Parts: sequence; C-alpha cells; structure tokens
Amino acid sequence: MDTTTSSSSSDPGPVYFWRDTDPEVGYLSQWYYCPFRDDQGTKTYKTAEHYMMHQKALLFNDPDTAIQILKTASPRKVKSLGRQVKNFDEETWLKHRCAVARRGNMLKFTRAITEEGFKKGTPSGNVAADKLIRPIEGSLKDMLLSTGDRDLVEASPFDRIWGIGFRAADAEMARDAWGENLLGDAPLFAFLPIS
Repeated sequence: MDTTTSSSSSDPGPVYFWRDTDPEVGYLSQWYYCPFRDDQGTKTYKTAEHYMMHQKALLFNDPDTAIQILKTASPRKVKSLGRQVKNFDEETWLKHRCAVARRGNMLKFTRAITEEGFKKGTPSGNVAADKLIRPIEGSLKDMLLSTGDRDLVEASPFDRIWGIGFRAADAEMARDAWGENLLGDAPLFAFLPIS
C-alpha cells in the first residue's frame, strides 16, 4: 500500500510525509538534505533539523552543543545532540519551538544552496541513501506551494508532538487520535508572519 499521497494540489487529501528518502514528498521532512543559509548568510544548515537544534542550543546558551550541531552530518545525531542541550527549560522551549521550526522551514524553502556539492536532495556521503533520493529540479518553495491548501501531515508513528503518531497507511482510520502535527504545520505556515 502506498503510504504517501501525491503532493499535487489536484489531489484533495492530505499530503503525508515523514522520511526524507520518500521520492514524492521527502522534501517536506526536517531531515531532507537541502543546505540553506541563515538570514545573515554566515551559517549554513544541512537540514531543517540542524537549524532547529542549533537554535535550541543557542536559546539555552549552550554554544558548545550549537557548534557540534553545525559540524555534524547526520540529522539523527543532531536530534540526539538537541536532547543534550545544557540549561534546557521545557517551558521556554514550548514558547519558542514553533517559531523556530517555522523560521527554519522558511529558510529551507527560500534559501536553499544549489552550488556544486550542495544539490537539493542529495545526501552527503551516504551511498545507499544517494540511490533512494531523487534530486529535485526547480524551487522547493514552488513545490511546497503546489500542495495548495491541502493539509501537510507528518506521519511519524514515533512522534505525537511534531507528527501525528501514526504511519500514513493508518492515519485516516486514526484521525481522532492524531498527535499535534507541529511539523506538518511548520512548512504550511513558513511564509506567514510569526507572532
């Protein structure tokens, strides 16, 4: 059974995404390799996950972890580093996390680097993953906007905060029990003012 839906706006259903290796909608994943620069052009982030965890470390005044995050290739390792941020305060993170995710997605979808060696969708150094990911032609922003007004749903069965807590194949039957889907909302609202 196909666990994603087309990202075309002509399909009326939700766009389910999760893994960065999905050839149709992997570009929506936080782990999708698409280096982009910050507003000042001084830092390059490999993925939106790198941006989010780096900003988390900076928020809690942990420059050592922030530097490690920027130097780390794997988004999985970056996620782990994000869980080790010193001085972490849950209440503060709850106030800032959505704005951080939205800002990271706005940068990802508008400031992707496409110079040689930084082609959108091409992972760094992972030969097996290279075969799974199809480089994307054109603008990530255009691809995101082509989803129209369809719901973007992070169908991670392991995460009920950033995702819905269900695989795409099980999502519709469990709609009443969905998690918060904060990462589904992040790309969708990336271009709206953050309050």
